[in-house]
Amino acid sequence: MPGRRLPLITAAAATLALTAGAAQAQTRCGATYTVSPGDTFYDIGQRCGVSLSLIAELNPDTDPRDLRVGEELRLSSRARNDDGSAPAPDSRPEQTDGTYQVQEGDTAWSIAQALGLSVIELMNQNPDLRPYSMAVGDVLDVPTGDRTAAIDIAPASGPVGTEVTIEARNLRPYDYVTIGVGERASEWRAIDQARTGEAGNLTATVDVPRRFDPGDQLIFVVDTDRGMTLKSLDFEVTARETDAPETVALEGRVMDGVECPVLRTPDGDRYALTSSDIAFTEGEYVEIAGTRADMSFCQQGQATIDVTEIREVSPPDDGDGDGRARVDSAFLRGAWAAETGNCARPAFDIYTEAGGGLAIGTSLEGYARTGDVETGLEGRFVFDRPEIVLAVERRGDDRLSVVAPDGDPVQFAGHDVGEPQVFTRC
Repeated sequence: MPGRRLPLITAAAATLALTAGAAQAQTRCGATYTVSPGDTFYDIGQRCGVSLSLIAELNPDTDPRDLRVGEELRLSSRARNDDGSAPAPDSRPEQTDGTYQVQEGDTAWSIAQALGLSVIELMNQNPDLRPYSMAVGDVLDVPTGDRTAAIDIAPASGPVGTEVTIEARNLRPYDYVTIGVGERASEWRAIDQARTGEAGNLTATVDVPRRFDPGDQLIFVVDTDRGMTLKSLDFEVTARETDAPETVALEGRVMDGVECPVLRTPDGDRYALTSSDIAFTEGEYVEIAGTRADMSFCQQGQATIDVTEIREVSPPDDGDGDGRARVDSAFLRGAWAAETGNCARPAFDIYTEAGGGLAIGTSLEGYARTGDVETGLEGRFVFDRPEIVLAVERRGDDRLSVVAPDGDPVQFAGHDVGEPQVFTRC
């Protein structure tokens, strides 16, 4: 390294030391984030606008595959001024001929962030760098190589469930990346997370998701969350050669049923679920695989699925910003009409009672009725005359659906809600 020679320090020690000097702006979620059920680094990064690599570097003791509910993650290391205000942003360092001269107030972290590098890259280029004792005027080497990142997959075809090996080269060392898959002409969805090695290479294995069908042309991607997304050549989904019963693959949210748990798909279809060794959790959004049961005591939904595999996944974004269809009081309050109705005569009205709870005024089985309203990931309308509970699902910012959980015909607000009935905000 040109300029003053500095004592050697390990990359691991430097990474821990550098977090204290980072100059990172506040995020959409603030300086910290508390882990909720089902969260992953990818979900948090997308929601808060923070790169996976930054979350990992700010939380070195956190295992991204074993996040604990209630755990507090650091999303920003920017300190506050004495008056509580945020400090002014750093100016971008000046560099010439592949070098950078240390300025007053610089840290290795702030230099790396401003130059668009990782700390590991900066330290690999400057093995004698000691962040505790950098002096103004020290000259650092800046990586300037133009290596081209690449991705390969093997095999290039196979049925759903096939294990695919993904190899990526010339990425940033020790960088967290997201692995995804999707149809060639569609958006991809994240299926795994991984971390590159010391040389910036990655080898990972993932299974072809069961939501795809024979004949689909897929691409696998490695997303660096730094503006670079590597895409593979096509992978062709083939038919499974087996005499076993046809496998059914579905995704949706698990609900309580009359006799068995029920899976409600994004299209509103319902399937009863059974299994000899799998437990189902109400409210979870899952992908399942199994076979159609020839006979079942469940007798609910379009069919009964004997589930052999289940995996909790992130639900599709419904437009509320966090991918979760939460039904809260702020969303519910007000008048609602059927999609084909008229707001001059609303189907029902939701209001706050004197005690603070929510109530609904509408008609039930042709009679005027008042019921209680329950909020949460999935809302409910609860009536006691007659005793009827209706499930409520949020669909975007101004639409909701109402359905009788057991599928029986129920006249609610003049509409049969044995199947989901959609209402819009007035």
